Amino acid sequence: MNKKQKVITGLAVTAIILIMLRKRIATALNNTSFAAVSDSLFNVISSFEGFYAVPYWDRTGYSVGYGSQYNWDQKRPVAKIDVIDKATAKNWLLQEAQQDFAYVQSKVNVPISDNQLLALSSFAYNVGKEAFNSSTLLELLNSGADINTVAAQFDRWTYSGGVVNKGLVARRKAEKSLFLS
Repeated sequence: MNKKQKVITGLAVTAIILIMLRKRIATALNNTSFAAVSDSLFNVISSFEGFYAVPYWDRTGYSVGYGSQYNWDQKRPVAKIDVIDKATAKNWLLQEAQQDFAYVQSKVNVPISDNQLLALSSFAYNVGKEAFNSSTLLELLNSGADINTVAAQFDRWTYSGGVVNKGLVARRKAEKSLFLS
């Protein structure tokens, strides 16, 4: 093997190893702890969700506080009788947001900034883990697509019941802006 072939073979082997290690590298680079961003994530999500002390029906079940559909104190879905205060609502949101945050970290295979992690965690909190996991947004992000192409996917998630929802338009605009910052 001549020198040129050795160099090409070396580069190819290096590229293959990096591709194989991509998830581990991304995990190491995206290793922001929840504690480091929990206040920021709470502020982002709570500003979109608003506070409701009394449960309300939200198409898939009762929600209360800052959009929680799970009663973390009694380990069950929110019921119509679950009236809560702001401190309890914050605690419930942070417990759920921590799960969404960890889920996003586990699904992203490329290095991202803390702001991108916050935006994606807010997005996952709102649309749900399954929707996030099957989204073109995540697929494009993990494929290494241009950041603006990825960010444009936020604009697709503005429908509720088949109709554009003004609140979702505003939320996605803010998440997209955070993602690009």
